[in-house]
Amino acid sequence: MTSRDYFKNKRIAVIGLGQHGEMVEDVKFLIKAGALVSVYDIKSEARLKNHLVFLRSIGLANYVCGSIPADDLLDMDIIILSHEYDREANFLRAVNLAPKPILVEYPETLFFKQAPPVTVVGVIGECGKSSLISMLYPLFKIACNDKNGQSFFVIDPDSNDGILTHLKKIRSGDIVLIRIVSSIMKELYSMRISPHVAVFASLPCQNSYSKSLFEILSYQTYNNYIIASDTIIDITHSLKTQPKAKMLRTKSSIIPPEWGLGEKYFVHERENIALAYQTAKLFQVDEDLILDVLIRWKSLRGRIEMVKKVRNIEFYNDSSSISPISTELAIKALSKNKNVVLIFGGAKSGGCYGPLYEAMPKYIHTLILLPGSGTFLERKSIEKIQDIKIKSVPSIEEAIRLSMESANKGDVILFSPGFDAVGLDGSRKERGEKFVRSVRGL
Repeated sequence: MTSRDYFKNKRIAVIGLGQHGEMVEDVKFLIKAGALVSVYDIKSEARLKNHLVFLRSIGLANYVCGSIPADDLLDMDIIILSHEYDREANFLRAVNLAPKPILVEYPETLFFKQAPPVTVVGVIGECGKSSLISMLYPLFKIACNDKNGQSFFVIDPDSNDGILTHLKKIRSGDIVLIRIVSSIMKELYSMRISPHVAVFASLPCQNSYSKSLFEILSYQTYNNYIIASDTIIDITHSLKTQPKAKMLRTKSSIIPPEWGLGEKYFVHERENIALAYQTAKLFQVDEDLILDVLIRWKSLRGRIEMVKKVRNIEFYNDSSSISPISTELAIKALSKNKNVVLIFGGAKSGGCYGPLYEAMPKYIHTLILLPGSGTFLERKSIEKIQDIKIKSVPSIEEAIRLSMESANKGDVILFSPGFDAVGLDGSRKERGEKFVRSVRGL
């Protein structure tokens, strides 16, 4: 049975179109496959108007904005959740108790249930995944171009290319490069799926596993691989139950020095380049081609991105930071003699902030706090940090004004929230754009 045959005539509810319409391509695929698709999203119809106009034009059965009526879901065969929602959401309680079984899936889990046997390369970690994916993507294209009949697909929940839509073309033996976000790590583990090649950009965050830090590796075999830094592989060696896969260690020093990348990138970027280099070597990409790709790689927008220099004060946009470890990497990368003003705070996103708070006095002199549920939960701990000034503001615009007042010539003003985007900012991308617009307007 093809994937199109599987979805034909099924009643499917898609919950959430994503922060930037990431689910639109998958909805389009389901409609073209003959499914009766309804979209539910708590965002307003005005905000989703462009997406809804397009989907209605190709046959969307129904949509509801501003709420998710639980009773509607009881008539469905499949419910597909975007990453804005989790399985514990109130609207799913009745579904879980319904006498008729209703599948509740994320796009990734449904993809793997319908896909043929493929080689899965999973990029894992609390931070650094997107940057590493951007390095690996062109390298895998090269690897697959050299192998007749093998294709390559990327699964990334932040991409507008869709996930289920890949089922149209994917064939047995193809390569799937997947950015494994925290919620999907648990889902894959429950499905008894481990990546054949697990590439660790950093350690997984606490909310990405149920019991064991490396449980995502539980179903690897002796023919599989783990590619990670010395630190991460040393941690795996301390486990009572050792992973079965072969382990390949990386460090920035494995990058040939004649490539001249030492001063071009931050330390954590060079470590990611080493991971990409080791992965490409595993898939037998020619070293000259690896050099050609990696030497042209550029840092992604919103990740320690230089925005502007005003009165000898540099502004950096690290708005993609939603974890304490990413903010810690940013302040360490930019600080010289504790010359950083950090704009920090937002919505709850999980993670252990203790190590970041311990590091702050070594690298920053002023902390500007933005509002949000995460900031509120961490406020008592933040107020205990010694030897830095702490100031609270209501908005990004006010944070920029106050940070300018707090900075000295030669300082760095860094927007690295360390939490997810709050409702007023809409998304990580939107808050980054707001920061960049305000800074460029100075």
